[in-house]
Amino acid sequence: MSLFGGGRKDDPFEPGKTERENQQKKAEERGDGDPSTKPSTARVVIWVVVGAIGLYLLGSGIWGIITH
Repeated sequence: MSLFGGGRKDDPFEPGKTERENQQKKAEERGDGDPSTKPSTARVVIWVVVGAIGLYLLGSGIWGIITH
């Protein structure tokens, strides 16, 4: 989308709409349903890594309490 409203005519974004709204509209047109119901792979990886670190800290804390 151009800053001044000109530019290419095949602009995929409607003015005044967010990228998420535009993606939802495209998904509805294709019949995919709501794309926001499925988390991205990067988000899943981040949560797995954060969960693993949290479990390590929790486990090491419990182990430290038991052995000390």
